[in-house]
Amino acid sequence: MDLPPATLRLDGLVGALAFVAGTPRKCDDPRPPGGPGWDWLHYDIAHSGARAAIEAEAGFPPFILRLLVGPEETPRIVTDGRAVAGVLPSFIRSTGPDVYKIAWWRFAMLPDRIITCRRHPVRVLTAVWDGIGAGHVPDGPVALLDAAIAEFAREARRRVATLDEELDLAEDALLDRHGAADLGGLGTRLGQARREVTTIKRALTPLARLLAADAEELPAWTMRASHETAHSAVVGTLDDIGALHDRARSLQDELAARQADETNRRLYIVSIVTTVVMPAALLTGFFGMNTGGLPWQSHGLGTVYATTLCVLAMLGTFIVLRWKRLL
Repeated sequence: MDLPPATLRLDGLVGALAFVAGTPRKCDDPRPPGGPGWDWLHYDIAHSGARAAIEAEAGFPPFILRLLVGPEETPRIVTDGRAVAGVLPSFIRSTGPDVYKIAWWRFAMLPDRIITCRRHPVRVLTAVWDGIGAGHVPDGPVALLDAAIAEFAREARRRVATLDEELDLAEDALLDRHGAADLGGLGTRLGQARREVTTIKRALTPLARLLAADAEELPAWTMRASHETAHSAVVGTLDDIGALHDRARSLQDELAARQADETNRRLYIVSIVTTVVMPAALLTGFFGMNTGGLPWQSHGLGTVYATTLCVLAMLGTFIVLRWKRLL
């Protein structure tokens, strides 16, 4: 079954689907409340006409309608005992497949109607829409919401897997002893991976708490569908994120240790060179004084003698360092 693509109307309605007897159909106007089946309305609240259209929705309390069009960007689910609404995360749908920026979308639902809205196109709602077109039809608003949450968790898990592969490359470079001195870019790569995985974790952690909340807080009709798929997807992704975060931190600790060793090695070399050259520098300074009576001043081989003395002083210093096992 193929659904027509969604089109934006003057009231900001991106798409509307009516589900009757398990069969979805695209409709220009929402299904009348109280009729058979259920419907899904999706708005673009960046559109100037969307606010008026949403606030005119019958059956929802005013505070829920305000949540739909408000600026709230904290994951939450609220209810008045009859309707349920909330703010949930998703990745922005963009032209770049590797762009993973978090955006927020809102929903409000009754047993026979769910309204979703967003300011930026989000991947989860597009995936659910495409899934319905492919024949994966949810049996109600709660199932549609669970499918969207599970889709976000799966996308986050795929992104975490990609970041884990990037850490493999960073680890190979870190453990390559031939490139011990070339560690400049690894810290940036590890920091970017940790920052991105932390952003994903901050979006998923409230979802895990919301899905694990007591059933008494939500209306009874929301318990008709099992939330196990969405909850297990979120928890599994959080486990992967925890493992990746620990691995990135361990690699950063290893990188810091390697950089400290490299710094110490370079300082050691500089110290040795300075110590060996120091006697020669003192002798050179001595013979460079513009005073009378300097040795070999008038001798034809004075420069050769002074140079030989400098070399012998450096060699003697080197022998002493070896004798004291400082080299």
